[in-house]
Amino acid sequence: MKLQYEHPSLVIFESELFRTTTTLVLGEGYLLLIDPNWLPREIAFIHAYVERVCGNRTCYLLFTHSDYDHIIGYGKFKGFETIASQNFVSNPKQVDILAEIATFDDQYYIQRDYAIEYPSIDHRIESSSSMKLGIETYEFYQAVGHNSDGLISYNSDRGVLIVGDYLSNIEFPYIYESVAKYKETLEQLERIIENNSVQILITGHGDATHDKNEMLQRLQDSHTYIEQLEASVRNQQAFNEAILWQRYQFPKIMQAFHQANMELLKKELALS
Repeated sequence: MKLQYEHPSLVIFESELFRTTTTLVLGEGYLLLIDPNWLPREIAFIHAYVERVCGNRTCYLLFTHSDYDHIIGYGKFKGFETIASQNFVSNPKQVDILAEIATFDDQYYIQRDYAIEYPSIDHRIESSSSMKLGIETYEFYQAVGHNSDGLISYNSDRGVLIVGDYLSNIEFPYIYESVAKYKETLEQLERIIENNSVQILITGHGDATHDKNEMLQRLQDSHTYIEQLEASVRNQQAFNEAILWQRYQFPKIMQAFHQANMELLKKELALS
């Protein structure tokens, strides 16, 4: 499995599928694993790495949101203390999410050495709040828009910002829940980045970045896409997809996500 970034205190694993990341933070007295995924061999690699470095640390497992690719490795890490948003816990689509995992595994004849379950959460984050892991402070922010139960995590001691499926350099915004809420989350991310000493931003798909200008550019790219989406829908004009596919590399699959964004926005505007 690819190690996108490796440091004694921070490791970013990258799956072959959708360039999905798993993050491992190694602190004094604790270990925090985030969204272990995708394929059985990749999850086994992450598990072996964690076993090798955990020592006497307390082990935590955090889920940035409930999309099936982000919870798919849960069963391999039983015994970890789990962290997610309260909305993650109360998600009414849990059965559907598990069905997506079953469909994926069935489609590719995948066999896993652990049970597929929706994660049971020990530490439920209900609003913007903070939590000590070891001697370090994590600030949590609700992140609705991409889906209904996202959670942004910021290690304020190290400047590590983990944003889930926002601010990717390889994907435009994938909006499953609400365009309006997505814009609110972008505004919140902008405040976090501008008002804190963020040293690294880690996204759920694609490359992490240490460059604050790059972080702000990703924010602008997301805003620009949504502005163009809104202009297209409100004015009933064709979206300039040629420009979109100059920027993003995989139009065959991404076209479906773009069209879904447009349909969601149409419904949202009709209800407003």
